[in-house]
Amino acid sequence: MSRHMQPIIIRRQRKYEVEQDIKDLEARGFEVISPLKQQNPQYEVLHNLSFEQRRFKVEDFSFPWIAKLRRIEE
Repeated sequence: MSRHMQPIIIRRQRKYEVEQDIKDLEARGFEVISPLKQQNPQYEVLHNLSFEQRRFKVEDFSFPWIAKLRRIEE
């Protein structure tokens, strides 16, 4: 009988913190279902700006890093 489990969403301000959480959860039987990314609601705006403006885009620590995992069902 298969149980449906809610995915776990990890949100951290620093990328290395999420990477460590992912390693810890994978060791406990979880798998990544949505890869690590930085949540940035302004991404679409930045993406539509000219090349001149976009080339200065750097990692912005004001937006959290997010990954989604779920327990591997046996």
